[in-house]
Amino acid sequence: IGRPRQLYTGVTSRDYVALRVATAVLSGRLYTEVRSRRNLSYDVESQFIERAQGVGGLYVTTVDPNAVLRIMRHELSTLQTETVDPEGLKRLEQQFITEYYLKNETNADQANVLARAEVFAGDYRAADRFMDDLQRVTPADVRRVARQYLKDFRFAYVGDASKLDRSLLSQF
Repeated sequence: IGRPRQLYTGVTSRDYVALRVATAVLSGRLYTEVRSRRNLSYDVESQFIERAQGVGGLYVTTVDPNAVLRIMRHELSTLQTETVDPEGLKRLEQQFITEYYLKNETNADQANVLARAEVFAGDYRAADRFMDDLQRVTPADVRRVARQYLKDFRFAYVGDASKLDRSLLSQF
């Protein structure tokens, strides 16, 4: 339901991969808290929109927007103020690597990765640097990019406006 206002990082920046990791960490935490523990949503995530400029965002469908917004604010604040567990970060890194290989099994998938690297980064060889860049992301990088880029959100809300405490939106 939210997307940060003009807070993005270029694909050639070291922050690009760190923001991608930060949104994945936040997405996992939101899934655990909103869907698994409290059963407030079927679909909740912190999105990373992968283009020439990387953008993070928040998305949820729920019958209790106020409760979910409070949880989202708490989890985002935690990401921005605390350092993620280094071991957890390594596990996430391994998950990214596995998904990278699975998503690039066919010749067409590999051509797409090379084309996107050429268009977005100006060099098809940038596709080969993803895993090295991923392995350089530190817990401090995750906290730093969460502070720098995951703020000043704009929200879109579809539903009964009387169920939404608008003051919660200003906390993002």
